Amino acid sequence: MNQFDRLFAVSGLSLDRLRSFLEVAEAGNIARAAKADPTRQSQFSRQVKELEGFFGVALTRRVGRRIEITTEGHQLAAVIRRHFSELDDFRESMAGRPVSVRLGAAASILEWTVIPKLAACTEALGGATVELEQSRSAEVVRGVADGRLDFGIVREDAVPREMKRWKLGTIGYALFAPKAAWRKGSGVDSVIKAHPLADLLPGGQFHEQWSDWLSAQSLRPKVVARVSSFTQLARLVRHAGLAAVLPENAAVEFDASRILSATLPWNHERPMVLIGNARSLDRAGLPAKSSASLARILTWKSNA
Repeated sequence: MNQFDRLFAVSGLSLDRLRSFLEVAEAGNIARAAKADPTRQSQFSRQVKELEGFFGVALTRRVGRRIEITTEGHQLAAVIRRHFSELDDFRESMAGRPVSVRLGAAASILEWTVIPKLAACTEALGGATVELEQSRSAEVVRGVADGRLDFGIVREDAVPREMKRWKLGTIGYALFAPKAAWRKGSGVDSVIKAHPLADLLPGGQFHEQWSDWLSAQSLRPKVVARVSSFTQLARLVRHAGLAAVLPENAAVEFDASRILSATLPWNHERPMVLIGNARSLDRAGLPAKSSASLARILTWKSNA
């Protein structure tokens, strides 16, 4: 008996059904995946029921008026996603095109840590095409765990204990401002009090810590702009002449003769790590040592 005879002894399994269920799982429910198309909604419903019959388990459930994906459904979606990725990479490699490797991180990490070293990263990954995806730490961890991402750079405290990681270093914060803002002998407090400042929109771990520190120091900066990301803050410093608190690795953005910085005197540094999906490395035909090689390239100089 062939090892896969049992898998195909019962009808209901097909690539088309698996693809449809993955669309449903990633959308969150059948209605959202169908995009208000009654025909597609009926097709998705039928195909999900056929897969449930094949696997003998509920893949969706009703919660009130909503349909949600079950735990088993999410497990199946991860299996489908992984094997579709393997098939796609095989097709790409047979066509003579390089395998793609997906790396997720916050926008500031991608801009100021990964992109400046992208050529070396590509070489370490055997010439693979590197796809960069901007996401928050929690989403990156989930993406690496279920195979949507091959690698991620995240805060160490966001990584589950059982997930392997490679230390990259610690990101501290500094106040960046035009040279004219730093009068002779002036420090961080003086610049914050006297120079217009840009800040992040409320919400998120950093903004909470920054607000607490300002309150503890009895500082009330003149905030003239609020934006949603560190990369936008950096542009306001460079183009609008404002001051802003940024990760220290943002220094790559600025002309050091025009924009000066000083490390903030607080204890809110963040250890950062590289995480990887071992199955992804195997899928892409990369040696296990690729993760360590990538980590060495991306490690902060001060921690190398």
